[in-house]
Amino acid sequence: MENRNAKSLLAKLMAAEDINVEYSENASTASFDTERRVLRMPIFKDITDEATDLFLGHEVGHALYTPQGEILKVLEKGGLYKNFVNVVEDARIEKKIQKKFPGLRRCFFGGYNELMERDFFGTNGKDINDYNLIDRLNIHFKAGVRAGVEFAVEEMTFVNRMASLLTWEETIALSDDLYEYCKNKEENEEPETSNGDVEETESGDGEDGEGEASSNADTDPDDNNEETGGDEKTTSSGSGDTNESDEADDGSDEESGSEEGDTTRKTGEGGLGGSDNSKSKVSDNKETADDDSDNDELVSTTQDSFNSKLEDLVDTERVNSYYHIPKMNLKDIIISMDEIHAEIDSDLNKAGDDYKDLLPLSAKKFKEFSSEQKSLISYLIKEFEMRKSADEHKRTREAKTGILNPNKLHAFKFSEDIFLRNSVVSDGKNHGFVMFVDWSGSMHGPMSDTIDQLMMLAMFCKKAQIPFDVFAFTTGWKTENRDNGDYYKWDDVKENDIGIFSNFKLLHLISSTLKTSAFNKSMVYVTYLRNMFQNRYVTADTQYYPYIGNLGLAGTPLNEAVMAAMEVIPAFQKKNSVQIVNTIFLTDGQGSNRQRRYDSTSGLYEAGNGKSIIVDPVTKKHYNKHLSDKLLLEILKDRTGTTLAGFFISTGNKKSFTNELYYMNADWEKTEEYWEGMKKEGFCVIDGGGYDEFYILSSKRLEIKEETLKINSDMTKGRMKNAFIKAQQGKISNKKMLSRFAELVA
Repeated sequence: MENRNAKSLLAKLMAAEDINVEYSENASTASFDTERRVLRMPIFKDITDEATDLFLGHEVGHALYTPQGEILKVLEKGGLYKNFVNVVEDARIEKKIQKKFPGLRRCFFGGYNELMERDFFGTNGKDINDYNLIDRLNIHFKAGVRAGVEFAVEEMTFVNRMASLLTWEETIALSDDLYEYCKNKEENEEPETSNGDVEETESGDGEDGEGEASSNADTDPDDNNEETGGDEKTTSSGSGDTNESDEADDGSDEESGSEEGDTTRKTGEGGLGGSDNSKSKVSDNKETADDDSDNDELVSTTQDSFNSKLEDLVDTERVNSYYHIPKMNLKDIIISMDEIHAEIDSDLNKAGDDYKDLLPLSAKKFKEFSSEQKSLISYLIKEFEMRKSADEHKRTREAKTGILNPNKLHAFKFSEDIFLRNSVVSDGKNHGFVMFVDWSGSMHGPMSDTIDQLMMLAMFCKKAQIPFDVFAFTTGWKTENRDNGDYYKWDDVKENDIGIFSNFKLLHLISSTLKTSAFNKSMVYVTYLRNMFQNRYVTADTQYYPYIGNLGLAGTPLNEAVMAAMEVIPAFQKKNSVQIVNTIFLTDGQGSNRQRRYDSTSGLYEAGNGKSIIVDPVTKKHYNKHLSDKLLLEILKDRTGTTLAGFFISTGNKKSFTNELYYMNADWEKTEEYWEGMKKEGFCVIDGGGYDEFYILSSKRLEIKEETLKINSDMTKGRMKNAFIKAQQGKISNKKMLSRFAELVA
């Protein structure tokens, strides 16, 4: 794997762009997808580094120099014609990539030497000069003069033109002429050979004494003219001037290809159309292939042998399954605040007049909650501002103004510091918050306390004028024609995209973009939901809140929420012009790790086999791990640079707490240390799980409410002391936790 990563980096550097390099279990040959910028390599067995570098260098050559979309035009003329273009274009791009990266010449020489020894072209024990012209050209331009290929005098025109190719248009012109020549060649014609007068264009001996990788590896068009004994170049079909400058040969023609919309060209080792998709298109085109299939001059047996041997070289026992982070359409996923409010209003109207006063009652309770939390919110703001001020102090420097300070003039004889100074403060980074709440069935017990924490954080952000958004992730919002087993299929779904269940939604609960009145209204509806989860059943002391069906608790799409955050956070960052985004997940653990990826052939989402490799198409990073919420959080941080904090409210029972640690991927050896913190402080901060910090809060100690200090004249000093301690205990625990949190996000 380390070697593959190194080779992948090499391919990226040579291509001069951040392409994806994947080792695919379905690839029988190397190929390059020009639309998605993906270089796919088979998993080979018993292959040297030189041969691997040959394959990579060849495909990077196609990436740099073969125009996108042109393969479709080639395929229209049939598979036999395509083979001619394969051979000619390979000679062109291999010459250009070796000229651009001279260090590849040894790799091409050694790689083709290995392939020749292993009889990849099916020529061992046979006289190569008995082969047809297209095969002899293929061997000559891949193996060089060491192959001993001879050409007739009239064939030298094609050899010279092939050695001097610069542009794609010249490739097509030469392929057309070569195809027509071979098609019309009489089968009984005895070619007059030049007895070895093959144009030897290699530079000969390198530092280590080996020859070049192919006969055209270091050939200049001008040099070709001199060696063939004249200034005339035989060209046809407007192939153009072959005496272009070296600058053009270094790749200036790479922009000459056509840009044909969304078409995808895949190039394979040994030529264009090496992918299965291209092969299927060739087989569908019968017009040219069937008409000329009996003409041996048009069949490239060396290339057929090469493709066959290459398939045998693929290691089918070691399989990689690639999963790509999909680009989500947030419009299909996010349920707006207006929709949520309308849903609550509709269900309350259906419930009858007995419940028409519940929203006014919720408004009253929110007002009480807001009043009770003023001190804690003020404390959190103070801690946050202190941290920001400390950071600002580090960015402050003093600068002389050049203006005399009258108060220091008396010291001018013994001090040069008599000028006024300015404090210059470098710009700091502004903050924003995006919060995601787990709306799953397992959160039912602590949900009301979790919403309390959520509302407190929202009020903190609003008062501190920090941009924020709050979402709940759920599978419970019902839509028409929804199939729980179905996946979103967006218009731009791509091969290997991870499946996202179509019932996954983000409920937009609160936002800083609202004006004060609208913000308070949204908080009233959130308060209703809070009381709905707390007061499910009627008692003498509680008011029943009807359950809102579409806002009920369901599955735990945590993985989907993290992948959605990869789209939400950049959009939030751009909209609010913030530099640092603090992302908070209020959840009770892990989501479902079911892995499915899109298969374009079947049009379905299917499971992969073998080793899982998760790919982020944005950063181009590969993660050799199984899909999990911990891995996705790591990818989220790598892509967005966000600060990640997690909150979970525990029941406070040691047995359940221990189980919770297990599901949160916490360090098992620190269980007792964490539990002692819970007992002493009412919270603990655990490592791992993918978060920068994950806070476990005790529902017994951190239920947000004001403890009223009750003292009367009949109480003893001891009872007064205990009453005071009890009233302050929750405040102290809250302040410690909030101080720790402020330090993280400031």
